[in-house]
Amino acid sequence: MSKWIVVSDNHNESGILYDIYEKHNDADVFLHLGDSEFQYDDTELSLYNRVKGNCDFYPEFPEENTISNNGINAFYTHGHLYQVNQTRMKLAEKAKTLNAQLAFYGHTHVAKYENIADVHVINPGSISQSRSAVEETYAELIIVDDENKATLNFRNREHKVIDTIEFKLNDI
Repeated sequence: MSKWIVVSDNHNESGILYDIYEKHNDADVFLHLGDSEFQYDDTELSLYNRVKGNCDFYPEFPEENTISNNGINAFYTHGHLYQVNQTRMKLAEKAKTLNAQLAFYGHTHVAKYENIADVHVINPGSISQSRSAVEETYAELIIVDDENKATLNFRNREHKVIDTIEFKLNDI
């Protein structure tokens, strides 16, 4: 079993990334999808694999990246360079070219799960400024490795699960 924690768009709010990290210190992967507005080497943000959002201005941030854990490949980016407000197809296509089963993005501040062209496309929402009727969220992804089963939990700031989606990961 592996556990992934995915956070985005805390917009200069300090403390919340530490809080999530401490709550899930057993996780295998920690991702931050941009718009922290922190310096790249910030102590709190450094706990996460991170990419640059449209509100991050330090050159050390990569625009996008990939990560693999226990045979699961993921592509992650903030999303603004992929026009995610209109469509997530470009994001899914990029993930496919990288042999990634998962694509993570932020930017919209709306928690969302979609399966696009056999890529599981996930936005954890914003931990600090939701732009939907749903409260502020982050994502916890639990993968049963030998069965390729995944459970996606959207959690609120109090770490309570507010929505759960189960899906099967495809072999690459």
